[in-house]
Amino acid sequence: MKSFLSLIFSLLISAGYAAVDTTRYTILTPDKIAGKQLMWSSGDGKVSYYYEYNDRGRGPKLRIDLTMDNHQLLARKATGVDYFKGAVEENFQITNGTASWKNQIEEGQKAVSGPVIYSAMNGAPGEIEWAFKLLMHHRILEVDMLPAGKLKIVHMKSHTARVNGFPEELELFAVSGSGGPPDYVWVTPKHEFFATISGWMSTIKLGYEFLVPELRKLQDEVDEDYFEVQALKQMQKPGVPVAITGVSVFNSVTGKLMADQTVIIDKDRITQVGKSKKVKAPAGARVIDGKGKVLLPGLWDNHVHYNRADGLYHLAAGVTNVKDMGNSLDLPNIKKRVDAGELIGPDISIMSGFIDFAGPYSGPTGKLVTTLDEGKAAVNFYADRGYQQVKLYSSIPVDWVKPLAEEAHKRGLKVCGHIPSGMSASRAVNDGYDQIIHMNMIMLNFMGDSIDTRSMGRFVKVAERARNINPDGPAAKEFIAQLKSRQTVIDPTMAVFESMFTHVPGKIAPGYDQVQNMFPADFKRGLYQGGLPTMKGHEADYNRSFAVMKTMLLNLHKAGVTYVPGTDGMAGFTLQRELEIYSGASIPNAEVLKRATLTSAQVAGKDKDFGSVEVGKKANLVLIEGNPVANISDIRKVILTVKDGNLYDPKAMYESYGFAFWK
Repeated sequence: MKSFLSLIFSLLISAGYAAVDTTRYTILTPDKIAGKQLMWSSGDGKVSYYYEYNDRGRGPKLRIDLTMDNHQLLARKATGVDYFKGAVEENFQITNGTASWKNQIEEGQKAVSGPVIYSAMNGAPGEIEWAFKLLMHHRILEVDMLPAGKLKIVHMKSHTARVNGFPEELELFAVSGSGGPPDYVWVTPKHEFFATISGWMSTIKLGYEFLVPELRKLQDEVDEDYFEVQALKQMQKPGVPVAITGVSVFNSVTGKLMADQTVIIDKDRITQVGKSKKVKAPAGARVIDGKGKVLLPGLWDNHVHYNRADGLYHLAAGVTNVKDMGNSLDLPNIKKRVDAGELIGPDISIMSGFIDFAGPYSGPTGKLVTTLDEGKAAVNFYADRGYQQVKLYSSIPVDWVKPLAEEAHKRGLKVCGHIPSGMSASRAVNDGYDQIIHMNMIMLNFMGDSIDTRSMGRFVKVAERARNINPDGPAAKEFIAQLKSRQTVIDPTMAVFESMFTHVPGKIAPGYDQVQNMFPADFKRGLYQGGLPTMKGHEADYNRSFAVMKTMLLNLHKAGVTYVPGTDGMAGFTLQRELEIYSGASIPNAEVLKRATLTSAQVAGKDKDFGSVEVGKKANLVLIEGNPVANISDIRKVILTVKDGNLYDPKAMYESYGFAFWK
């Protein structure tokens, strides 16, 4: 490996991408080499980066040139391609006291008189080093960011690692200011960038890759401390019965609203539901006035990749139950912490064990296998650890699907996933799929099996060609009938494709115009980034393709095919948009809400405890100031979330992450 890397770096140096003093970093996802970061200086305050990684055919390739003066960034230029292979041309400079910047979505300028940093749209992890050095030079812990916001760093831990028997001193810092919980960065005592560590992707100095597990363990301890404090602040344990009075209750069985109801909660269960004139609050109960509001069963997000930071976003949006669709192998431990109330978050009701073939386009987590026997062993690995299903991914050999599904079903696990490259969705269903993930996999069923769907083709080809599919034609009807007869469940994740196919760079993301002011200033920029770069010049065709996808969803609904809302996107906000898209596809709002509550619980096999507001069920509830049965967008107006009988205030939770409340 070292000789191979040496060859690569020699080629980069000869191509002008590095110098003799180059500092080299490895990018891991999580245990395989996925890319590199190079940093070098050419003198006179000139610093450059080369940053590249491969994530299933996606991933950036950037050249970044900085001009520094006394640790202050004076000029920055980034060129190359972004994560989705869109062209990057980003420039920043400070001239005569005025900072100016331009990238693919914005252009602006601002007078500056003190230290500032630029928040890049496309950057390399190592660039954070210059923020550290600027802060340390001025002996401050917070600095203004451009275009907006502030960056703050806090020292969290010192650590002495052992490298070849010698001590290596490292420092862990928490970085915040852009919104959400802090990020973490490891630096040397001279505040030189050393590593960023996570369960999905890590960047670490070349030759120190073996330290990733050690550093991650230390970082997780700090991270868990943060979220334990968060739980203490945000989780309200009533200690007495709770009565929600005079509220309209959504009956997820009938799809009707039951007016003027009182719901009594005692500990973690619903103990009474009925007309307010008959059901009275017990003595000493905490009473919540529900007049003019709607009480729903807690919402489900059926496609998440859960992490501790997401818990608050989910609960603030009324999401009390999630289905994890592939994660790092410590997910069962995270679930235990959530179940114990040590971390706030929704009930992780389903855990899906991720399995893919090890290769250039393999997924970034879970079990990567090279033989069918290894695949079967992975199935049993997950079954032995309490997972309820396995998720097969795009590189799995087609002929492995049936035996892997048989092994999973033998162990009582369901089978879901992407449709492997070279396979039709129809064959996957016949070979044992219980659930198909993503609407693009449905559309690919009508495009033959010659598209390489391991990488960007599964997005771009659908964006280009789905408009030509007749969702009312005989082929579509035959496939829909197959899905119905086999009781196959669909997780459409429509909001993902709306963003990819219809979001024009520089314009607000579809559906977010009414809530964009909730987002912190720097965080908000992501709402303007746009969709697939291949959209440019083909906007009308891509929009038609998405329209056909919505019609296909409606036809699935009309035919009685089971589907459940999932996101694969930003926790909370994306589920709200997903439900709006269903409504916009002419699915009645009551049916949309039923899919997000009772149907989701039924598919998960959890409807004895969840999915409806009934006596004896878990107190997982969401109180809405509005009526989402009449206006689905009112689903965004969450004023109270109840999970396991504990109360959560969305306003307080959003504000703790730097977000504004929706009111």
